[in-house]
Amino acid sequence: MIYTVTVNPALDYVMQLKKVDAGSVNRSNDCQFLAGGKGINVSQILNQLDVDNTAWGFVGGFTGKELVRQLNVKKSKVIL
Repeated sequence: MIYTVTVNPALDYVMQLKKVDAGSVNRSNDCQFLAGGKGINVSQILNQLDVDNTAWGFVGGFTGKELVRQLNVKKSKVIL
């Protein structure tokens, strides 16, 4: 069993653009939130490698709820 500790978990906001035009308004065609932070990223890779692990950290509010939701969807063990 490996435990990863994420002192500063992150919820990354990723926007995708078809193209970027400098000096004009650029509109995204898709956006999403992704769970992140060094320990969480390591736990996600360990899950892909079928290594038993648990992600530890401190979260709260909308960000915390969304992080836990995303990690539960991916069947990650979390103690946040």
